[in-house]
Amino acid sequence: MAEPLPPALFRRWVRAREEEEAGGPRVYRPSGYPLPPARGRDGIELRADGTLLEWTAGPVDAPVRSAPGRWTGAGPARLRLFPVGGEATVVELVAATDDLLQLRWP
Repeated sequence: MAEPLPPALFRRWVRAREEEEAGGPRVYRPSGYPLPPARGRDGIELRADGTLLEWTAGPVDAPVRSAPGRWTGAGPARLRLFPVGGEATVVELVAATDDLLQLRWP
C-alpha cells in the first residue's frame, strides 16, 4: 500500500525563489507566509480531491488562478501533475510541512 500524502500538502503554496539553491528543489511557502516583496509570485494549489490550480502573476502582479487541472500519485513521494493546456509532469515531493513545500521538477 502506498504511503499517504501529508495533509499539509493540500493548500495554496507560493513560490519562494529567494530560498532556492541552484540545482535544488523548488521552495514554496503557504499563501500568507511573510515573504519579502517581489514582482509577482507564482504558486500551486493541490487539493485532496485531485484538483490542481496554478497561480501566476497577472498584469498588475496580482495572482491569477488557472483553470483547474488535476494531479494523481505517481509512486512513493511522487506526484503527476496535469495542468490545463500543458504537458503532464512527474515531480518529486521532497518535503511537505505546515510552512514548507519542496518539489523537485524534472
